[in-house]
Amino acid sequence: PDGEGHRIRVREYPVHTMEDAIVAAVRAEREGASAIVCAPIVSSVIEQIVRVPVATIIPRESVQAAIELAAKKAWI
Repeated sequence: PDGEGHRIRVREYPVHTMEDAIVAAVRAEREGASAIVCAPIVSSVIEQIVRVPVATIIPRESVQAAIELAAKKAWI
């Protein structure tokens, strides 16, 4: 559950290249993702391609914090 009591289903799409990340983001959106969490290096490109909110993982922050941010953006 997120901080507000909603259950969040998280699915991972492992990638090794920027191209893989872009393909994975499009695939996630097609599979019904409410939001996408990704690295800063690809977030600006992914934001231009998908129609769901994109949250960026900054290495100093936790992955959970990025997922919670994506969930909040998806419910706004």
